[in-house]
Amino acid sequence: MFSHGCLFLILQTVLSRLKLLTMKNALPFALAAACVFFCSAAMIVAHAQQNSCVDDMVVDVQFEARTFPAQKIGNAVLFQSGMYVDADGAPNAYGPNNRGLDFTANALRGGRFLSVATHSDGTPVIQRFGRFKGFYVSTTSLHNVAGSPTAPGTYVDARKIPYIVLPPEFMKQFGVALGDLAMVTNLKNGKTSFAIFADVGPRGKIGEGSVALAHALGINDDPRHGGTNSNIAYLVFPQSGLGSDKLRSAKEIKTSASRAFRRWGGARRLRVCFIAS
Repeated sequence: MFSHGCLFLILQTVLSRLKLLTMKNALPFALAAACVFFCSAAMIVAHAQQNSCVDDMVVDVQFEARTFPAQKIGNAVLFQSGMYVDADGAPNAYGPNNRGLDFTANALRGGRFLSVATHSDGTPVIQRFGRFKGFYVSTTSLHNVAGSPTAPGTYVDARKIPYIVLPPEFMKQFGVALGDLAMVTNLKNGKTSFAIFADVGPRGKIGEGSVALAHALGINDDPRHGGTNSNIAYLVFPQSGLGSDKLRSAKEIKTSASRAFRRWGGARRLRVCFIAS
């Protein structure tokens, strides 16, 4: 990356060389040098933007009963909240008689199963074999389109994959789609984890992550009694994923989200934006 001083030296060199060239040869050389100069200047401006919050814009997400503040910073969205722990997608997330990782009531909404695969009559699909025989098949919004709707492997396993949950209002306002990537930080202990947006939550509720994400952040990862009420920062990168029908491994999520975070400006920009806010 060229500094302003370096650009000045380039310009001086160009001018001195022009004095030594004939008019016939000077024009191509001048055009090439000008291109280097202005392109380098543009790179400096872009680099400066990546290390500042000059394009920071506070935006209120409109929920039905309240507004929720978020920051639009470049091509990312930053917000702070707590974290509920989500077990959805884990093969032992829910089961008859509350035998799963989470309370069965948390898989219901309005008396209907929403986080569990169901038969046509609305009754939950129960695993008939394997290690988690007898548990319900728990679902996530992000899923493998080629997989069977009644197979646990079709969905994102909350025990193994660090994922976040976002409400429809947030998705609509910022253009966030299932499969997009994020970086999540526990402001209390400094631990961070890259994550994928894998589940659409209920309207008006924000701040939720998988068992694996909570564990990575040093939070109590028990879906029944864990989580935290505050001090979690979510940096989401809209349009950074592969779509709503492709699963990714934890390693792939880390690699791709880390790349998106570096392009955005990385830890230095994040620190500056936290201070600015």
